[in-house]
Amino acid sequence: MPHKALGNTTAVTLEKIRKEYAFLSRTTTFSLQELFNHGSFRLDEYCQEFSPHPQSDELRKTAKAFGEQYGVWLDNAKHHITCALFLYPTAEPHRMLNMMKNLTIDFYLNDVMGRDVFHQLSREQQQEAKQIIRRMGKYDPQLRIPPSAPDMEKANIEVLRNFRDTSPAEWFKKFHRLYNYHLAITHRDNNAAAMGRIQTVDEYIDLRCHLSGMHHIVLWVEYGDGLFLDWNWLRQAGIDQELERLHWVTAAFGALSNDLFSFEKEVVQNGADSNLLMVIALNEPELSLFQVIYHAAALVRELLVEYVQLLDTVRNRCAQLQGTFPEQAALMEIHLAGLERGVQASWMWQVYTQRYKHPESIWEETLLATPEKVRTA
Repeated sequence: MPHKALGNTTAVTLEKIRKEYAFLSRTTTFSLQELFNHGSFRLDEYCQEFSPHPQSDELRKTAKAFGEQYGVWLDNAKHHITCALFLYPTAEPHRMLNMMKNLTIDFYLNDVMGRDVFHQLSREQQQEAKQIIRRMGKYDPQLRIPPSAPDMEKANIEVLRNFRDTSPAEWFKKFHRLYNYHLAITHRDNNAAAMGRIQTVDEYIDLRCHLSGMHHIVLWVEYGDGLFLDWNWLRQAGIDQELERLHWVTAAFGALSNDLFSFEKEVVQNGADSNLLMVIALNEPELSLFQVIYHAAALVRELLVEYVQLLDTVRNRCAQLQGTFPEQAALMEIHLAGLERGVQASWMWQVYTQRYKHPESIWEETLLATPEKVRTA
């Protein structure tokens, strides 16, 4: 499809979605929890024993000081960096702080030049953003700081060095490459017109896991407690493939559930179409927003179903190996508990944070004020 025609197509779809949203925002409230629940599984019950890191206040202050020192602190950052405090409540404080510093940089870049605002930047601002990301996303195993590097890039390298010096080389190499790829593809115009085509839903889902950074965030489950997996043993035990899939599903749940939470911010307010709901709408333009919501929620619900099944499969396999490999099985139980906390935190933080709150939200979980609406599951 020619660039102009594609731009017209996406603009028409966006306008349709915005008009239908305006109507729904006055009349209807959806419960994301009810949309995601399945069978006897309920997110509120699954997350009821969850609590954030016990040293949250102190860590927030230190992360803020770091952000201000390097000029990467935004007023709303206090709402963003709390996600690490939810994701890794058992993390060692120095490891938690390093993850929060990384998120401070990442959220700053997202809000200043991320995928849902990049198209709003001037041509000069876009060029500058591309240069910054090109330098920051360049893979440099030595993590050298160029003499003329601005403070933001110095901060990024400082944090990466801290990760390197507090983790095994194999783990850090994997994290470093995932993080750099996340930087490279997230801070650009990912709208369909700029990409030159409409992605399929499956293509978008694969990309979205990298855009969200969830793949390396799942890696932080190991980093937070300083307990790193032995993949040679996992392969020998025949657990590696199921665990890799469990990691992917955990990442995908966090990424795609966030597309519903951030739909109003990204699509309605910023006019971006790099969002699951818009990708579905572009692929199936005959669907109403109401139908698009249920389609997107069903995809997230299917991920939760698979997550529960995979978690049980891997946990049962580890239990069978406990007698022969007690140390490895014990480490795996800690790791699986960390993945559980990650799924719980993906839900709890998105409900808790002010980042997605809106006075006319169609989501029950992010509605600031409660007008008279018809509640829809």
